[in-house]
Amino acid sequence: MKSLYLDASIPSACCEKSEAERRKITLQWWKKEINHYRIVVSQLTVEEIKALKTEKKREDILSLISKFPILEITSLAERLANRYIQEKIFPQNSYNDALHLSLAVTNRIDIFLSWDRAHIVKKEVERKINAFNLISGYPRITIMSPDKFTR
Repeated sequence: MKSLYLDASIPSACCEKSEAERRKITLQWWKKEINHYRIVVSQLTVEEIKALKTEKKREDILSLISKFPILEITSLAERLANRYIQEKIFPQNSYNDALHLSLAVTNRIDIFLSWDRAHIVKKEVERKINAFNLISGYPRITIMSPDKFTR
């Protein structure tokens, strides 16, 4: 069974009222696909959700991910995130995005699922990360959003 990492944008989209189409797509993906994968989240994902100001929304989102294993933030993942920034795969101000990816990579996760098209869900980012990972001895990772999801 393939493994899949959810960043905070995925469970958050399930509870999003302002972006109805994103919510609909995410809920369809959740219902249809989630049982075909070993789903993980990270401590960073949990921290980002816990930082939400609306208590009801925060609790609803946390309950969605409560049964998934939580990857701890390690020094290896932090070093890799810093390398992704040094290599200009991510901008300086996108450390959390780099850390999300490095947590997935260092834990050998197959697929990274996100709605973050600004910094993460881009073919160029996936190409650069996988080129860097190949040279550095890390595994490949597939990066996608629920609307482009293919099994």
